[in-house]
Amino acid sequence: MTGLIITTLIFGAIIYISSEKSTFAAPTWITVGNPATLQLQVLSQPLSFTGAETQASSFKSQYITVYVNTTNPTGATSSFSSVDENTDLVSTDPSNTQRITSISSPTQDSLFPQATWGYCIDTCPTYQPIPKHSAPAILKNQPFNTIKSHSFSIGMKASPNLTPGIYSKDIIISAVTNYVPTTAYLLDGKSFNAKIKALNTNADTEVFRRSSTPPPNLATATVVSKANSSKPAYVWYDSASKTIFWWSEADHIYADNDSSEMFKNLNNSGNHMQLVDVSGIDMRFVGYMNYMFSSNGYLIKHINLGDINTRNAHKMNYMFSVMGTVSNPIAIDPIDLSKLNTGGVTEMLGMFRGSYVPTLDVSHFDMRSVENIAQMFSDLKNVTTLDVSHFNTPRLNWMGAVFWNSDRITSLDLSSWDTKSVTSMVYLFKGMSSLSSLNISNFNTSNVTTMANMFDGTKSLINLDLSHFDTNKVESMSSMFQDMESLQTINLSGFNTSNVKYMDRMFFMTTANPPITNLDLSSFNTSKVTTMERMFVGLANLQNLNVSSFDTRNVTNMEAMFYYTFVTHPNEVLDISNFNTSRVDKMNGMFNYMKVRTIYASPNFVTNSLFQQPSNIFMDNSNLTGGNGTTYAWPNYTSNFAHIDAPGNPGYFTRKP
Repeated sequence: MTGLIITTLIFGAIIYISSEKSTFAAPTWITVGNPATLQLQVLSQPLSFTGAETQASSFKSQYITVYVNTTNPTGATSSFSSVDENTDLVSTDPSNTQRITSISSPTQDSLFPQATWGYCIDTCPTYQPIPKHSAPAILKNQPFNTIKSHSFSIGMKASPNLTPGIYSKDIIISAVTNYVPTTAYLLDGKSFNAKIKALNTNADTEVFRRSSTPPPNLATATVVSKANSSKPAYVWYDSASKTIFWWSEADHIYADNDSSEMFKNLNNSGNHMQLVDVSGIDMRFVGYMNYMFSSNGYLIKHINLGDINTRNAHKMNYMFSVMGTVSNPIAIDPIDLSKLNTGGVTEMLGMFRGSYVPTLDVSHFDMRSVENIAQMFSDLKNVTTLDVSHFNTPRLNWMGAVFWNSDRITSLDLSSWDTKSVTSMVYLFKGMSSLSSLNISNFNTSNVTTMANMFDGTKSLINLDLSHFDTNKVESMSSMFQDMESLQTINLSGFNTSNVKYMDRMFFMTTANPPITNLDLSSFNTSKVTTMERMFVGLANLQNLNVSSFDTRNVTNMEAMFYYTFVTHPNEVLDISNFNTSRVDKMNGMFNYMKVRTIYASPNFVTNSLFQQPSNIFMDNSNLTGGNGTTYAWPNYTSNFAHIDAPGNPGYFTRKP
């Protein structure tokens, strides 16, 4: 219910012959209320001019103070006007026909014509014409429920032609409570999701959107709003159009703080949706948007976010993700993300994982609060270009698999990223088979503990310079450079591997033979490494491999370590004279298919800890010759020949000169 108070105030101007003055009494509080209370009080004084001031055509002003007090949650608005359409101050003496007229246009106080008056609120010394009853002037819109005072000024210029006396005019000052919008508060995301999914058990809905009209039958429509809503919100299913409609007559429809999964998996696998339109749902209070539009096995052709307000959102994990296998994908539209405010978001885990969007514009994303972006852009099916060059990530600590399997992206510029707090880069670029340009020149890796599979499957990268990487805390480099099929040069000269435990499959090539011919790992400290299984498999074009700094005293697994290396450049030398294999219990296939002529070793290369005695560690090493002239011959392929060749004790190794 709207509260309204109208009070009439007689404003007077007194023109004196002498210096005599008088005052007007101020009215007391006027109060109305139901259900909100509204109080109004007006304090004023008349304008008084002495004879001398009148003769001098002086300008004077007087403030009128208005007090408004209301319990209405949206406050109140006060206004004033003349009591009628006549805005003149009229003499109280019936025989005096002189009048003080209102100024006709905005006028500065110094430019008032004689015998005129006006008012001002905020723009003094510029005054406005006195408002007529039909067009009251707004004094103040007070948008909150408290007591508030505000003032406006009445200004007047005297005239020596005015007959002394009292000139007055009734003015109306009113206050009215502001409109209180009606609201509907939607259920939390999971509850809302359950309600709308139940509307169509065939799970082949094509559209979700707002209806412009109420449901055909309110009695059968489903309520999806909370009990504290002033107006309910309804949903219903129209089978003819395969549409879930929602409607409410409330002025504002607010989504819940936890709106996670709100539209998740509305359909079964293969039943694509044409539209999910959330325009009209106010999301300003939403904190959790996890899995909001996530689908499993089907696609949404168009997602309309409308004027989405995400200023309070802090979790957007898997928000637009596509899970599972989509057996019959359709072409879908780009999502307009321009209204997303990500300034307060801390988690974007898997936000676009598996998406089929053709393009993705995140150029406006504010990343300053984000801590976790693991899998954020993983498995993108169609995106070929992705601009994340502006990302400012001072709080980022987890970025595993960010671009994993996004195999159509050709270039990435991450030079602006702040990674000083990141602890995991596992799978970061894994499977980016089309990536040919990568700028990570400013990566700070000082706190990273795992780089496993970091560049695994980046089949188009030719050169990789990681000399600036700080790897002091890294414990795992498993499969770090696996399947880099086009690799020609790699610079790891700055690597500190003193804490690395796992180097298995580090340079493993599944099928291809990369063109790289030189691999210098002489800076590596491997004193804590326990596994080097399949570390160099498939580096067929190697001519030089420098592992002279390797400390292998703690290594237990060297299976297939040098499998199929030095193939296209036979008769080279492999120097492992620094190897101590006293703890190695697995060596199967360690030197299989190598074409080196010489393997330098020392007496510290022993096989007494092998589980399988003897182990098959040589295979098709047709060029291999021991230091005493023993050549590889079938069936002498076991670990029994893994020692320095000597008279009466044939072996395939050579003591280093």
